[in-house]
Amino acid sequence: MEYNESMAEMRVPRFIGHMLPGILFITISTYGSVDLYRQHFKSNSKKKCFQASHGHPYWFLSDKTAKTRQIEAVVRFTLLFLGVAAELLSGFKGHNRKYTNGVIHAEHSAIFTAFGLSAFVDILTYHGNSCLPDGSAYFCGLGAFGVQFVLLAFHLHGRTLLNTHLHTLLIYTVGLNAVATITEYIYRDKFIWSLPRQFFYCLQGTWLIQTAMILFNPARSAPSLDENDSESIMISTLYFSGHILAAFAVQIIIGTICYLCYGRKKTTSNYSQLSNRFRASNDTFAIEQETDTDSWDKLSNNLAEYKPMQ
Repeated sequence: MEYNESMAEMRVPRFIGHMLPGILFITISTYGSVDLYRQHFKSNSKKKCFQASHGHPYWFLSDKTAKTRQIEAVVRFTLLFLGVAAELLSGFKGHNRKYTNGVIHAEHSAIFTAFGLSAFVDILTYHGNSCLPDGSAYFCGLGAFGVQFVLLAFHLHGRTLLNTHLHTLLIYTVGLNAVATITEYIYRDKFIWSLPRQFFYCLQGTWLIQTAMILFNPARSAPSLDENDSESIMISTLYFSGHILAAFAVQIIIGTICYLCYGRKKTTSNYSQLSNRFRASNDTFAIEQETDTDSWDKLSNNLAEYKPMQ
C-alpha cells in the first residue's frame, strides 16, 4: 500500500489512542501486582487473613489514612477524564471530519467514561461513611469491562481481516478480565485468585501497544503486515501467544522481587524465632541437668554423713 502524508495524519491519532491506554493498563497491572504481593507477605508475617481490594493504594505511602489511600484512584480518574476530553476534541473538532471517525472517538470516550466511573467508586470506598454496599467497586469494574466488551465487539464492521483479528483477540482478553474480576470478588481471601485480574490488565495493555504498532505505526520505515492475508492472521496470533508468555514472566519477576523485599523478612524472622526457641530449650535442658547433678551430689553427701542410731 502506498504511503502518503494523509495516511500518516490519520494514523497518528489512532496510534496514540491505542498506545496511551496500553501504557495505563500496564501501569495499573504493575503497581497492583506489587501491592498484592506486599499484602500477601505482610499477612503471612502477621498471621492474618489476606483480603483483596479492587483499588490498590500506593505501597510506598507511610500514612494509610483515607486521604492518602485514595491517591491512586484519584490519579486514575484524572487520567481517564483527560482521555475522554482528548477523544472528544480530536473526534469532533472541525467540520471536515467524517462521521465514522466521530463514532470511533465516541466509542473510545464511552470506554474511558466507564473506567472513570469505576475509579470514582474506588475513591468512595476508601471513606468509612460511604453509602455504597460491599463489593460496589468490583461491580463497577465489571460494568466497565462489559461496556468495553460490547463496544469492541461491534467496533469491527468494515475492517480488514487483520484489523478484525487483532481486536478480536483484545475482546477475548477483556472478557477473561471480566471473569477474573468476578472470581476475585468471590474469593477475596485467596491470594492466588487476585493475580489473574492483574495478569489480564498487563496482557490487555501490551496487546493494545502491539495493535498500535501493527496497524497504525506512523513511521515510514516500519515493517507492516498485509491486512488481507491469512498468513498475517497466523503471525499476529503467534505474537499474541508471545504476549501471554511475557505477561506470565512479568508476574514471576514481580513476585520474585517482592519476595526478596518482603517475604525474606518473614523467613528470616521465623528462622530467628526457631533459633531462639532451640537455644532456650538447650539452656533449659542444661539447667535441668545441672539441677539434677546438684541434687545427686547433695543426696550423696547426706548419705555419707548419715550415721545409723546405735
